Amino acid sequence: MKRFLSVLLVFVLVCGMVPLAQAESAIQPRDSAFFSSYGTTLSRQGGGTIKIVFGATGMGICNTLGVATYQVERLDDEGHWENCSGLLNGQMGSNVGSYTFSRYFYGVPGEVYRVNVVFFCSIDGEIEHKTYTSRRIEA
Repeated sequence: MKRFLSVLLVFVLVCGMVPLAQAESAIQPRDSAFFSSYGTTLSRQGGGTIKIVFGATGMGICNTLGVATYQVERLDDEGHWENCSGLLNGQMGSNVGSYTFSRYFYGVPGEVYRVNVVFFCSIDGEIEHKTYTSRRIEA
């Protein structure tokens, strides 16, 4: 009898979890119909120089994929981010599934920086932009 109750309890618990798992996945929409991933990697090169690597992967072959614009920000003494590069043009690839490129930023050693990026993707005449802010790094 105990075995029967244990099996029944396990069965009831498993059956109860299946609708929850299905409901949870149905509630959370896909983040993007165009991008499967996008982001930046910042690395210190020495002497205040930071290497910024931009990368984006589309959902299949994209007509255009890459970075529309970006800007570098510096953390000031009061804890506020200030634009120190102006708005810069990125690079894009044509008829690609993924696109990566890098830029160097020449900052001040010891200062803290981050990058704000607008990623761009077009597929069959439709367009999507995604904004992204990198992690911070000390130059």
